[in-house]
Amino acid sequence: MKIETSDLQKFFETIESKNLSLSLSEVIALINGKIEENNEPLQSTDDIKLIVDYTKTVEQAVADCEFNFANSDINAKNFPISLEMIGTKVEISSKLYHFNRGMGSEDVIKEMDKENCRPAVLMEALALAAAHPELQKQFPIIALGSVWRDSSGSRQVPYLGVGAYDRKLYLDDFGLDWAARCRFLGVRK
Repeated sequence: MKIETSDLQKFFETIESKNLSLSLSEVIALINGKIEENNEPLQSTDDIKLIVDYTKTVEQAVADCEFNFANSDINAKNFPISLEMIGTKVEISSKLYHFNRGMGSEDVIKEMDKENCRPAVLMEALALAAAHPELQKQFPIIALGSVWRDSSGSRQVPYLGVGAYDRKLYLDDFGLDWAARCRFLGVRK
């Protein structure tokens, strides 16, 4: 793909004029024309009821979501289910948080805590993806409650994303600021 200087200038002017904060993968997707701009920010939502099926393994839950891509590091070894949850089905009340600005993971968790919520774990995010498969096509949805240290020592968290309009399950760095368009799945304590 050949990109003209004027195209790049327009791209960066648009990013700057809208005061957008984007992750590297989102910038690449935008350059490749694979993300539609959404000017209407969704407000935080209350009471998304979900059934989390811990009778399934992580791998089964990922397969049930029928993602077009799932990071192979998202598995039971790296994201184990707690022993007390294995074999159960749990109804949770969850909420999508949107801050309409770039934010770090720790700040997001503090905001959730103020509303008596905690960050969702992987299986809860997978329950959302299975119940509402089109939702992640609107914006990335981050599950800050499941953290895995990769071989380089980076703390990785799963998130539901989109690329070329396909549903994807990615990992990204807990320590980086998240883009303004991201949503964070929280669960009532």
